[in-house]
Amino acid sequence: MAKHPSAPRDLTAEVERAKAHYLEVLGVLPEPIRAMAEYAPQALVAYQQFKDYLYQPAGQAALDLQTKELIYVVLDTATGNLAGANNHLRAAMDQGLTVPELAEALIQVMNVCGITTWGQTGYKVLDEARRLSSGSGGAEGGRAAAPARKRRPRAHSVKPRAA
Repeated sequence: MAKHPSAPRDLTAEVERAKAHYLEVLGVLPEPIRAMAEYAPQALVAYQQFKDYLYQPAGQAALDLQTKELIYVVLDTATGNLAGANNHLRAAMDQGLTVPELAEALIQVMNVCGITTWGQTGYKVLDEARRLSSGSGGAEGGRAAAPARKRRPRAHSVKPRAA
């Protein structure tokens, strides 16, 4: 008996191919992609077909991989997705993106999206880029560890009176 056209098909191989794409390009399987694979595998397979277009081999694609990853960093920063921005940041830096190039792109984001975007996500992505470029390696799961900062006294703080 033939399967009904709307009956679910075995998507295991296609889901594994989609997961392999993220592991190859980003070095991690982002949690939202893991969840999509688990709860909506058909949606992941369709999403991956869209990604296949975006990640065409060199020579077939109009944009190089570094530019594509930088665009993802910028878009994730603009939408407040720090984990996604950091995942794509690592991929962009693997393709040669520099901290000054990233800084310029993130200032463009701030110019269009406002200082709140910079304050919530932008500077954190730039801090992660500096950390990665210094050879400290990537953070587990796409999350950047907050750098230790020393508190400086405020310029307008009141000095204690002498007794």
